[in-house]
Amino acid sequence: MGRFTIQLLFVSVAESLGDCSFLNTCFHMDTCKYVHYEVDHSSISSAQDKAPKQEEDKENVVNLSGKDKAVATLYPPQWIQCDLRYFDMTILGKFSVVMADPPWDIHMELPYGTMSDNEMRQLNIPTLQEEGLIFLWVTGRAMELGRECLKLWGYERCDEIIWVKTNQLQRIIRTGRTGHWLNHGKEHCLVGMKGGATSINCGLDCDVIVAEVREIGRASCRERV
Repeated sequence: MGRFTIQLLFVSVAESLGDCSFLNTCFHMDTCKYVHYEVDHSSISSAQDKAPKQEEDKENVVNLSGKDKAVATLYPPQWIQCDLRYFDMTILGKFSVVMADPPWDIHMELPYGTMSDNEMRQLNIPTLQEEGLIFLWVTGRAMELGRECLKLWGYERCDEIIWVKTNQLQRIIRTGRTGHWLNHGKEHCLVGMKGGATSINCGLDCDVIVAEVREIGRASCRERV
């Protein structure tokens, strides 16, 4: 990680307020009242040169049973560029685990398109699972809507994960991008269960993730889950 050594002072900045929690990832830098910094990229290249070279792991077979025999094969990630409102999800098949980070309409400026509450309710999520778990990321105003969607889609909410947001210096985000009454320094992920789901291992981890915020569209918490 590079050092944040170059201070950026815009016309709108009030230095007495201190640093912006988002450092160089704030997407309103020109109007944000907090102090911003740029990354000293020379420190990154220097660290990369000194880092030991690691051999690329070509093995894609994962041993999930704890025995000598591998029981699952990981395949490269795949993406489909589509409009979810009209996409036929039946062609995807069935899954044991689904993670969804929908574009909720949170009534604020966003650099991507959103879906209305009714469009969310009508998503054909039930075709993706006969039984298993769904991890549904929700924003502040979509908390209750997310619970409603889980019920409509045939799930029972069984747990909840909280992502505590930090910046690149591992400090808690305090000057949040979201939030009406308070700045939101966390996000919630509702966990829903469908069917018996008897093969699930319980008690393997906790319900709190502390992870960095990245630019919009690259949320590290999704990867860590």
